[in-house]
Amino acid sequence: MVRLCRRMVLSCFIVVITGGCASLVATDKKSETIKPSGIHEDCMELISGQILEYSFEASKPLNFNLHYHEDHDVIYGITKDGVSGDKGTFRCEKKQYYCLIWTNPAPEPVDLVYSYSIKKK
Repeated sequence: MVRLCRRMVLSCFIVVITGGCASLVATDKKSETIKPSGIHEDCMELISGQILEYSFEASKPLNFNLHYHEDHDVIYGITKDGVSGDKGTFRCEKKQYYCLIWTNPAPEPVDLVYSYSIKKK
């Protein structure tokens, strides 16, 4: 009987722990080299209430945005031009497929390192 109780407590503990861990999706740091006049895009599905936390650093200034497509329109959640780094958060209000995109306006390649995490509601 004691053994059964211990197993039940351990099982409940494991469910609580793994449930808490499942509330966050995170990427490792990613590295890209963006060619002159080139882009890099990383997309993910977000649902209403989720929070995207992002950060990046670049060797030269880039143009950065977070957007999604609706019908024939592009809807921007974040836009920043001429930045060599940033970090911030975006709270999703609508289930969509969102994209982080970096554009290199420079005539030479730019090294980019970035990461993001998604906190589920």
